Amino acid sequence: MPPRLIDRANEIEQLRRLAAAPPALVILSGRRRVGKSFLLRAALDGERVIGFQAEQEPLALQLATFARECARILPGSPPLAFASWDDAFSFLDAQAQQAPLVCVLDEFQYLAQMAPALPSQVQKWWDRWDHNGIPAMLVLSGSALSFMAGLLKGSEGTPGRAGFRPVLQPLCLQDAAQFAPAGSTPIELIERYAVLGGTPQYQRWAGDRPLGEVIRDVILPIGAPLHRDPEQLIREEADIRAPGPYFGVMRGIAEGRTTATELGSRLALERQLVDVYLGRLRELGYIDKVVPVAPGGKGSPRGYWNISDPFFRFWFTFVFPNSSRLARGRVSEVATEIELQLPSFVGHVFEDVCRDWIGRRSPLGASADDVGCWWNRKSEVEVDVVTVDGKGYTLLGSCKWWNRPAGENVLDDLLAGRAAIGPNANQAELAVFSKLGCNEQLTERATRTGVHLFAPGDLFA
Repeated sequence: MPPRLIDRANEIEQLRRLAAAPPALVILSGRRRVGKSFLLRAALDGERVIGFQAEQEPLALQLATFARECARILPGSPPLAFASWDDAFSFLDAQAQQAPLVCVLDEFQYLAQMAPALPSQVQKWWDRWDHNGIPAMLVLSGSALSFMAGLLKGSEGTPGRAGFRPVLQPLCLQDAAQFAPAGSTPIELIERYAVLGGTPQYQRWAGDRPLGEVIRDVILPIGAPLHRDPEQLIREEADIRAPGPYFGVMRGIAEGRTTATELGSRLALERQLVDVYLGRLRELGYIDKVVPVAPGGKGSPRGYWNISDPFFRFWFTFVFPNSSRLARGRVSEVATEIELQLPSFVGHVFEDVCRDWIGRRSPLGASADDVGCWWNRKSEVEVDVVTVDGKGYTLLGSCKWWNRPAGENVLDDLLAGRAAIGPNANQAELAVFSKLGCNEQLTERATRTGVHLFAPGDLFA
C-alpha cells in the first residue's frame, strides 16, 4: 500500500505554514481511520515537535505518558513528571519561550474525558501565548466529531481562537483508486470504491486483493479487520449511550426506507424519536438528506435520507443483516449472495461518483452553483445528475450501471426529464454515463445532437 500521503496537500501546506509562524492553534477533526494521525506525522516533524497519542486510561497514566514523551524529545530533568495538565502546560510554556515548539494532542476527547477542565485550561494558555507572541503551536485532534465540533461552537472555551479548523474527509474515488491493485480497470476501481469507500485505513486493510477476496477475507469473517468497524465507531460516539435504535435507522435506510415516516413504521418508533436519531446521525456525518436541486438554492422540502459513506452503506446492507449467519461461519453463502446483488448496489454509488466528478473535475460543472439530482413530486421522473446556476439548470445527466451498452431509450428518458423540469432546463446540456458505453445508435445520435457520453474511464482522466 502507498506509504505516501494522498490528497492532503492543502492541509499539509496550512499546518506547515502555521508551524513556521507561531503562535498557532489548530483543531483537527475527522472520524477514525480517515488519516488524521498520519497527516499530522507527515506535516509536523522535527526535534521540537511533541506528538502525543492519547488513550482511554486514567488521568495519572495520561500525564505520565505525556511526561515521558516530553522528556524524550525536549531537554528536561529526568524523570519528568506532571501533577496536572496545568503543570504540563506550564512546562510547555517554559520550553516555547526558549525556542519554537509544536505540541500535538491526538484523540483529545480522551484527555478531556478524564480532565473536564482541560478545554478551559487550553483557552487560558493559548490566550497567554497568543497575547505575548510566544512561539507555541498547539494542535488538538480528535475523532469524536460532536465533541470536536463543540470546541468550535463555544461550549468548551475555544471558539474563534483556532487559526485552522479542518474536518478531514474520506478520499474521493480518484484518490482512493491509488490504493487499488496495479492494472485495475476503471470498472474495478468503481466497484472497489463502492464497497470500501474513501477511508484510507479500509483501503490499506484491503491491500492488493481482488474485490471478491476483500469481501470474503477482510469484511465478512468474524474477527476480520472490517467486520465490525461501523458498529464500533457508532458505539464509541460519546452522545450515543443506547446504539440499538441508531443501528436500526441505518439498516432501515440501507433497506430503502429513506423517509422518517417509513423508518418510524419499520422500527415502531414515534416520529419525534426518529427525527432525533436522524439528526444525531447527520451531525456525525454518517447520513445526509438528499433533496431535489433547484436554481437559486430553493430546493424542495421533499427529500430522502442517504448513508453517506459507501462502506457504511455496504456494511448495513450486507453485513449487519447477516450477522447471525456470519457468526455461524456461513461466509461463502453470504458472499455468493453479495456477488449477485453487487451490480445493483454499485449502481447507486456510480450515480454519486458521477455527480462528484462533475462537481470537482469536469468543465461541465466548473460554473455550477450546485450539483445534485432531481425528481418530480410523484417520483415518476428522475434525473440522476443535475447542475444549476442562478438562472436555471445547466446540465442533466443519466447514469446506467448496466451489463450492456446504453441505448437511445436512455436519452429519450433524459429528454422527458428535461421536459418535466420545465423551462428552466430548456438550455441544459445533456450527458449519459454508462458502465459499458453506448450502442451505435445512441452514439450516432449523441454526436449529431451534442449530447455528452461518458464511460468509467472518463472519470479518471
